[in-house]
Amino acid sequence: MRYMGSWVVVMGLLVSPVALGAEAEVRTLRFTKKAPVVGAREENQTRMEMAFDFKATAPSIQPIPIVASTTVIETQVFTVLAVKGNAVMRAQVAYGEMDEVKMADGKEVRSPAPVSKKTYLGEFKKGAVVVTNAQGKPVPGNEQTKVRGDLKGLGREDPLVAAFPTEPLKVGDSVQAVADAFEEELQVTAPEGMSYNDTRVELTEIRDDTRGQMGVFSVSTTIVAVESEESPVSLEIHAKGSLHVLVDGTVVTEISMGGPVKLIPQEALRQRGMEVQGTGEMRVHLTSKVLPRAPRK
Repeated sequence: MRYMGSWVVVMGLLVSPVALGAEAEVRTLRFTKKAPVVGAREENQTRMEMAFDFKATAPSIQPIPIVASTTVIETQVFTVLAVKGNAVMRAQVAYGEMDEVKMADGKEVRSPAPVSKKTYLGEFKKGAVVVTNAQGKPVPGNEQTKVRGDLKGLGREDPLVAAFPTEPLKVGDSVQAVADAFEEELQVTAPEGMSYNDTRVELTEIRDDTRGQMGVFSVSTTIVAVESEESPVSLEIHAKGSLHVLVDGTVVTEISMGGPVKLIPQEALRQRGMEVQGTGEMRVHLTSKVLPRAPRK
């Protein structure tokens, strides 16, 4: 009969052990760790977008518009040049074209980043990261700050990778050690006045990727930023998203987070009647992919 195959499948499901209430096998994953290798390369791409349109009001004053729109797109290629155990000791970072795009008075303004289309060397020496240009010469302070932030992991095992447990994980498991390490990494590169709080990480899915088994984790954190003590408002974002990690080698391949932006009047001004109304949104998307190894010189 033409539909016999479908009928057999349905009957099979109806009388299967799962349908009869037997326990299904719980799928788990177990992360493995690998030491870095000289010549290994990865390309990291980041896109950050934030836009908001608010109005601050208070008794006896005209509404004050608070409007901003910023997009930052960054591409970099990281190459391992020297290792010691589980730590990268020396590396090269090559930046692609990097622009910060802002809206000012209804017009788009593009500002190239100081490191755009430049290559740098970083080395961990005597407890600090030393940054030079590709020829080994000193670089300006504003470039130093950016590159040092990106190479802050030199001289130590990647704390996020180290935080992943070696015991099996199943969907629904929370991994507080990973959440703590993720929050610490965010905080290290955060601008002054910005903090990350109440970060949580939980395994939500186990995937079979073409690159191997993949763990997908839900991530949430609360971002609070105050420009200065004199700032009339603070910024707050309850960000949520996902973290994709390859099991083999514990390789983070993608981070995506976002959430609504709130502007909150400082307590003293709130008590005097200040209110801030409007909407805002923040989105961050980071991807990482392995490139062919650089040839040994």
